[in-house]
Amino acid sequence: MKRLDQLVTIRSGYTFRGAIDSFPTGSIEVVQAKDLGPDYSFASRPKIDFPGEDKHLLHPGDVLVSARGFAKAVLFQDKDEKVVASSSIFVLSPKSEQVNMEFITMFFNSIPGIKAVLELSSGAAIKSITKDSLGSIMIPSIEPSKERALGKAIQAIDDELALMSEKEIYLGHIRESIISKTLKEAAK
Repeated sequence: MKRLDQLVTIRSGYTFRGAIDSFPTGSIEVVQAKDLGPDYSFASRPKIDFPGEDKHLLHPGDVLVSARGFAKAVLFQDKDEKVVASSSIFVLSPKSEQVNMEFITMFFNSIPGIKAVLELSSGAAIKSITKDSLGSIMIPSIEPSKERALGKAIQAIDDELALMSEKEIYLGHIRESIISKTLKEAAK
């Protein structure tokens, strides 16, 4: 077992000075804790005119962990968009190429990972975890080939679940459109 902070660099997301307003012409997307979907994807990412520096941008392979509420972890894989995390998210970046970030993501979304976060969280109504407490979580060590295989398999399942969720939303919109159009035509 190794401490998380031995494997990754942990930083808080960017602290915005006010509300995050979306602009259609914004150049950078923002991920907030509420955007970490239950299917291990991103629910939405508003675009903004980002006032910060490029050092705050996310990189493929970063793991995003909610600092408040139910701890969810999402592996950031987007190579095409410029994205920044808000301060409600911890960004975990690997300290070396040997660190398997898919495995780290899988751990935090597992029952033992969720328990580890909850045990170190504080707060009555909304639980939150500090950066130091997150860093102290012990990550199991397993054989690297098994770790890679397990991490890749779970990530593939999570990716498929995200696609299924998007399909469900899309089909729901089609369903509502058909019903609305039919009822509108019947009302004429």
